[in-house]
Amino acid sequence: MRGLLADVNVQGEVPYLIRLLRAMDLFWMFETLGLMFATFDDIGIPQEMDDRFLWNMCQSEGWLLLTDNRNRDGANSLGMTLADSWRNGQLPVVTISRKSRFAAEPDYAEHVAKEIADVLFGVVHGQSRDQPRIFVPR
Repeated sequence: MRGLLADVNVQGEVPYLIRLLRAMDLFWMFETLGLMFATFDDIGIPQEMDDRFLWNMCQSEGWLLLTDNRNRDGANSLGMTLADSWRNGQLPVVTISRKSRFAAEPDYAEHVAKEIADVLFGVVHGQSRDQPRIFVPR
């Protein structure tokens, strides 16, 4: 597994997420495991990438996709892709339920960061691969 890939709608939250994880003394574990926290620009993929193609790329390249709350608009939307393509054992998508609260409420943001860390560690160790999407906080 390569790490956490932030979708275009949450890439601005990655630096804050990393600061929170460092403050909770959790980020060093990701570094020890060689896991990256990346954005589309970091890995050279276009911002307008189709959701279906993005999800398939994450599966094949070992990225845990971090999103905000998306919908099922269109045959290639993330929701439709998960509905018709996801199978048990594949990487889930992690979704921040309320991105606006993440940015505005420090306690909420800390709770979300801890849950993202828990999910990421779990996925690395073969857990949480029995559901297509994990909303944080749970």
